[in-house]
Amino acid sequence: MDEQKRGKVLVVDDEVMNIRLLEAYLTHDYDIFSASGGVEALEKVEIHNPDIILLDLMMPDITGYEVCKILKKSEKTRFIPIIMVTALSSLEDRIKGINAGADDFLTKPLDRLEIKTRVSSLLRIKNLHDELIAERDQAQNYLDLAGVMLLVLDEKGIVKLINRKGCEILGYSENEIIGSDWFENYVPELFREHAQQGFTKLLSSENVGNGYFEIPFLNSNQQKRIMSWNNIVLRDSDGTINGLLVSGDDSTERLEAESKIKRANEYLDNLLKASPIAILSLDGKKKIVTANKNAADLLGYDVGELIAKPVRNIVDDVDLLEFADKKDFEMAFFTKHGEKVWMNVSTSLLKEDGEKEGLIVALQDRSSLRGLFITPLTEDVGDDTQDTEVELESGYVYLSDCEFPEKCYQLFSELVKSGKPGLCITRRNPDKVRNMYGIAKTPIVWLTKNKVEGQQSIDSTEIFRIYPTIADFVNKVEDGVVLMDGLEYLILDNDFLSVVKLVEQTNDTIMASNSRMVLQLDSDVLEKKEFHLLKRWMKSV
Repeated sequence: MDEQKRGKVLVVDDEVMNIRLLEAYLTHDYDIFSASGGVEALEKVEIHNPDIILLDLMMPDITGYEVCKILKKSEKTRFIPIIMVTALSSLEDRIKGINAGADDFLTKPLDRLEIKTRVSSLLRIKNLHDELIAERDQAQNYLDLAGVMLLVLDEKGIVKLINRKGCEILGYSENEIIGSDWFENYVPELFREHAQQGFTKLLSSENVGNGYFEIPFLNSNQQKRIMSWNNIVLRDSDGTINGLLVSGDDSTERLEAESKIKRANEYLDNLLKASPIAILSLDGKKKIVTANKNAADLLGYDVGELIAKPVRNIVDDVDLLEFADKKDFEMAFFTKHGEKVWMNVSTSLLKEDGEKEGLIVALQDRSSLRGLFITPLTEDVGDDTQDTEVELESGYVYLSDCEFPEKCYQLFSELVKSGKPGLCITRRNPDKVRNMYGIAKTPIVWLTKNKVEGQQSIDSTEIFRIYPTIADFVNKVEDGVVLMDGLEYLILDNDFLSVVKLVEQTNDTIMASNSRMVLQLDSDVLEKKEFHLLKRWMKSV
């Protein structure tokens, strides 16, 4: 035999001569390991993982029957063939061996030809079983279906193999399912003919053999459930179709959750699609119920690929996603291609009757949260420049209302022309601002959807870029001034609380610096309560 294919045989006997005899019979074709007792045998199985075991019954510590029972109860060793080698030949002893899980018997004195024949036969069966397991595992890896139902149907629709998950989903034991007709026993009568037609089509020579379906099935309680199926046609070595490998997941709860959330929040789907922020919604088991295109694009998936996916499959630490309202914390997500991406995350709890029902998760790629790169510049201060009488204390945001809109621009221009580095964020055309107030070098950010070459700009949907832009500037200067004119523009494409959050963040940064900020705002566009919320920490110009 090829050395790489040599089987491993464990010989267990308390008589050294018996071990040597079996070694002499088998060592030419197999790798032989030995143990002189039951406890040692269990240890050798753990170490060597033999392909077959020749097990003596009568041993000084524990009997061969006990060893056999232990091995057959373990998922890891239950399929290792065990041949009981005994001088006992009564029917009672054989029945006892069968009950312990023995696969075959050899009676002492041993015949060389019989031993080799029995070992070879059982190893052939073991190899076929191992190949089947390997093919099943390969299919699971290929389809990424760990933890889902996996079954094999022959060309007549008879179940030939099913995994443990499949038994759990159907509510039957493996013995009850194997050998049964899938369509007659597990497909509702109303859908049976259609399902059988689809099965026949998949197995036809005219079809390439792969497919995806959503088909109802019946569990042991006769409840109709919905299964999402993936199918691969199986062929023998001659290329003849001989069955179907089916992988499926019970989608009933996901579909019900989607329907429930849709009925309770009809506006949510449109909100998700229209939102400039990437958004996922989760059910109570942290499965993804809905996802907008921005979220799918951010993670490299199609929207349909994210639906019903456990969110733990795409995050580094799922425990960070608590069923609570949380703002601005960092989490690592994984893209479809396995790339680790850090996200800025906010969550909002969905409740029904006071109980947790789901979670809205808003994502922003941390790399895209950086604001514009601002190079602080100061205006040329000539000898003839008069000292300004304007003085604004550092560490404050000053509010200028719309009654005198030019007042804040004039104030800002006087401060920057006195030598202070400045930053202007405005809805006005930057060229006109420069010409009108004689500002030549001061950086200006245009709040506009227009993209003009050479001009730094921020779209109204990119509110998240404004704060880091201001913070970057303030951290670079010792005694600067910021003018911002355009909150009304931001309110058009963002909810009011997002604008309040921007102002609060900016205010905190200004308060901790030696700079100041002038905010130009038309109070008439806000409700009285909203305006008060914005200005409560500010000083008037």
